[in-house]
Amino acid sequence: MPQTSLSTTDLTIRFGGHVAVNRVSCDFHPGETTVIVGPNGAGKTTYFNLISGQLTASEGSVRKGDTDITRMSPSTRAKHGLGRAFQLTNLFPQLSVMENIRLAVQARAGAGWGLFRSAASLTGLNETTQRYLEAARLGDKAAMPAAALPHGDQRKLEVALLMAMEPDIYMFDEPTAGMSLDQAPAVLDLIAQIKSDPKKTVLLVEHKMDVVRALADRIIVLHNGELLADGAPDEVMSSQIVRDVYLGTATEETA
Repeated sequence: MPQTSLSTTDLTIRFGGHVAVNRVSCDFHPGETTVIVGPNGAGKTTYFNLISGQLTASEGSVRKGDTDITRMSPSTRAKHGLGRAFQLTNLFPQLSVMENIRLAVQARAGAGWGLFRSAASLTGLNETTQRYLEAARLGDKAAMPAAALPHGDQRKLEVALLMAMEPDIYMFDEPTAGMSLDQAPAVLDLIAQIKSDPKKTVLLVEHKMDVVRALADRIIVLHNGELLADGAPDEVMSSQIVRDVYLGTATEETA
């Protein structure tokens, strides 16, 4: 049995009388990229929000390895190695690109803003910052305010910030949303770098099938808040019930 890095057991959330995610149980593993797909209103982002802590489960549990994180805050989950990027960029807009990344590096190192830091420790932080800056191919924009970056570069910066936090588990919610065809490959290349590390677990919510095909080792399909299919990409996407859902012939609920 492969090691489990993250798991959900009977994970459920209700909003009034509506069950948005219904008893979803799933294990995720290091070295595996899982793409979560489904029609609009399927519960994909809600499931993500339950895992990362933006929403609190009505029932069920979330575990990272052997640790129950179900009731932990998003920030505490982040300290346990769970990193999340959002559809909307989550940056410090007035700070430069380099300053944004350095803040993430300092947070990861527990460095804070201490005034009496050694030159050697500052050099180490700057070298690490530069490494992530170059990995995101943003070296020529290091001094620019984050707010001045084009949308595609802002998405690259957000991925770089997540990489700088060095989580065990990476979560991306539609990482190429709002990006042009020529911008998307740079972000996908960054995710491919993460994916190549056998110690990292990657989860994506995505609806673009070209992105799914490029990155997925495994696909899970949600429909009306329930786990409909789980398996290898070719197997899942050739499934008749999955085809029915995407063609609209399966029963739909309004979300």
